[in-house]
Parts: sequence; C-alpha cells; structure tokens
Amino acid sequence: MAVNETTQTMLPTGRVAEPDQPPVDGSAPPQGRPAQFRWSLGFVGMLAYLVVEYMRLSAQYQFLLPLQVGKVVIAICFLGWAVAPRVSGKRPAVRLVDVTMACLVFVTFLSASFARSQESAWTTFFDLFRWALIYFLIGRIVVSSWRQRVFVFLLLLLNLKMAQAAIRGFIAAKAFGRSAEFLAGMGVGAGSVGFFSNAGDFGVAMCVVWPLAGVLILGESKKIPRAVLLVFFLAFSGAIIVCGSRGAVVGAVIAALAAWARNPRRLGAAALFLLFVPGLIYVLPEASKARFRSALHWEEDRTASFRVELWRAGLRMFRDHPLLGVGPGNFPPSYSLSYAKPGEDPAGWAPHSIYVQALSELGVAGTIPVLLLFLGCFRLNAQTRKHLGKQGAEKRRSFDYFLALGLDMALVGYLVSGAFLTVLYYPHLWVILGMSVGLHTAITAKPVGEYGLATEPAGRSLALAGSYQEGH
Repeated sequence: MAVNETTQTMLPTGRVAEPDQPPVDGSAPPQGRPAQFRWSLGFVGMLAYLVVEYMRLSAQYQFLLPLQVGKVVIAICFLGWAVAPRVSGKRPAVRLVDVTMACLVFVTFLSASFARSQESAWTTFFDLFRWALIYFLIGRIVVSSWRQRVFVFLLLLLNLKMAQAAIRGFIAAKAFGRSAEFLAGMGVGAGSVGFFSNAGDFGVAMCVVWPLAGVLILGESKKIPRAVLLVFFLAFSGAIIVCGSRGAVVGAVIAALAAWARNPRRLGAAALFLLFVPGLIYVLPEASKARFRSALHWEEDRTASFRVELWRAGLRMFRDHPLLGVGPGNFPPSYSLSYAKPGEDPAGWAPHSIYVQALSELGVAGTIPVLLLFLGCFRLNAQTRKHLGKQGAEKRRSFDYFLALGLDMALVGYLVSGAFLTVLYYPHLWVILGMSVGLHTAITAKPVGEYGLATEPAGRSLALAGSYQEGH
C-alpha cells in the first residue's frame, strides 16, 4: 500500500516517525536523522526523580516519609525502562563504564561484609547501589537530544531554587545583624533540611551546575534560552560567593580555568569564566578572603588543621586496611574507636574528601573503580565530541557538543570541590555519569532507514524494521 508523504508513519517500535520536523536546536534535519525519543513513562519518572531528590520532599514534608516517594519514583523509572524499546548499536565506552560501576558495587559489598559497624556499612552500601541504579536509568532513558535538553533545564532550575534560597538567606542574615565573619565561618546553605543545607555540600552542588550552565551559554544560539542560562549562571555565581565554602570557590576557579583552557580562542569563554577569577577579588566578602589567607597557615586555622588531621587519620585507616578499607560508612566509628584524640567533637568526624573517603572506607580495591569512573566519564564525553566533530562544523556548534564539554567541566568542579568534602555518595557524580552515557547513546545510535533510531523492543525488531521498509 502506498503511503502519502504527509501521513505520519508508525514504526514497528510503536513510535511515530516525524522525519520532516526540525531539530530542537533549529538546524536543518540531516538525511537519516534519528527521530527524537520524547515523552515516556520512564522519562517522566526521571524528571520526577530530580524533583524528589533536589527538593528533598520527604525531608521537608514528614507525612511523605511512610509513602517512600523516592523508591516509588525509581520503581516507575525502572518499569518505564523495562517496557520501552532499546536503542541498538555497540558502545564500548559505555560498556566500560558499566563494568566499572558493577565492580565498584561488588567491592563495596565485600567491604561491607567485613566492616566493624555493620549497620553503617549496609546503609551506605544500599545508598551506593541506589546511585548505581540511578546512573543506569538516566543513561538508558535520557537518550535523545530533546530529552537531554529537558533534563538539563530541570536540573538547572532546581539548583536555581537552592541558589536563590542561599542568596536570600545571606541577605536576611545580614539584615538581622549577623556579622560577615560569622557568615563566612558558619556558611550559608540552601535550607534547613537535606544534605544541601550544609554550606560545604551546597557549594559542591553549585560547582557542578555553574560551569555546566556557563558552557551551555556558549553553545546556545537562541536569545531566550541563552538569557535563561545566563540567569542560571549568575545565580550560581552569587551562591558560590556567599555560601562561605572555600572548597566551592576553589572548585569554581579551577573549573573556570579548565573551561577557558579548553576554548582559549573563544572570547565568550574568557568573558564568562576567566573574568570570574579576578572578579572574586572585588565581590568576595572580606571575611571570606580572610579565611583564605588563614588557610595558607593551616596549622593556625582551627578548621583547616582539624581537616588535615582527619585526612591523616583516613590515610592511617588505609594503611591498616589497604585492600577493602574499614567499610563503607565506617570512617566515623573507626575514627572514634581507634584514631580520635581524647576530647574531640564527634560531630566533625568525616573524611572531608572524596579521595580520602574512598581510600579509607573502600581500600585500593574500591578506589581504583572510583578513579576509573572519573576517567571513563572524561573519555566518554571526548568520544561524543569526536563523533560530532566528524559530522562538520555545524555539529561542533550544537547543543550536544557543548553539553558534552559542560559535563566535563561539571565533573572538574565536582572533583576539585569534592577534595575538601565528603560527597562521594551524593547525587552529583552519578547524575553526571548517567547524563554522559545518555548523551553518548543519543548521538551514536544507528538510524533505521530514514525514520529513526534502531531499537530492540524484542529480539526481532530490526528484522521487522527491515521488512517494514521493504514493504513500503
């Protein structure tokens, strides 16, 4: 039967082919361009997960605790992924990250089995298992440029909510007579609940989204989206400045220098990132500058000296338990029983570094997969940009290309600011990894004829697709 050219065609995967629709970035659709995966049960679940995770709904509204909203949302995501068609094509870089993640989960399981505090160990293990599942679902559901755009926008929007809360909190505290020294020392978080309420942890979150928003500004051609991204960028900049976290400022500076070094000839990169560094000299509160000067003489800085002592204790734990560490989540009890000095405040017993945390709690067997995940993410994004670069100059200016670069800069911000904070089991790394996998899948998926992505909803989908095209 002949098919009219203006009639929408139903693919064997159950999706409607829209070959004549222009892409989201406004460029002309190339021949054989994959049709965009848009709304699905799994994707709606992923967006709901972001809202639940970053708004800390259960922590804010106690009546939601019995409902286990987070687990319900993850279950919806998993169900949506299970019933959706699969994107075909071999992606060795993705498989390598998957295997590394599986090794990390397995090593964490072994480490938990021999930990001194079993309750802390298994709680942390299941946290890591949940993050591994989140990484997997993001990488398998957010698999089109359109979905990446929506996902990134919601991620930045939720962080904007936290950023403005921190800025308003800083202004309100100043109005109520809080001194600049007090605010610089105690810090300003994003609220009273959840792990983003802590100034240091909140600063890491800002160091992740700040360079991501900045890089996407350079790659956005439309005025309104660029203006929105600029609002995000400025709000995150202000939050980094007022939050009082020295690690956040250092992370932002290194991310800025890395972004500029990556694009040394782009005036936009210099304006957005390089000018941020000298701008800190004039904008950063004087009390915060004094804390940086104090850190240069860390022996006399109470916070810095205590943190160095914790790092040394973590390295001693690694020396005493080199293979599997003391167990996930076991730094505090191990420090209390074997490494603490008499009279120390137990409230601050944490590794205060993702690297010391990995070494002390997971040993060399767990630290190697963690480091490989970092390298694997950079490699994955580099291959994404290489794949796009081969398709011409237009693709090198596309949203996908700059998103791959932005995810690299977000990871740089995380790795630098995370060197001073205990954030290995927070969402930042796993969301970055999942987005990198999903983006790589979106731009490397094989097209089926002129209609769309090759999918594998069942074993015979490719054969059905071929026979369908021959019959029409």
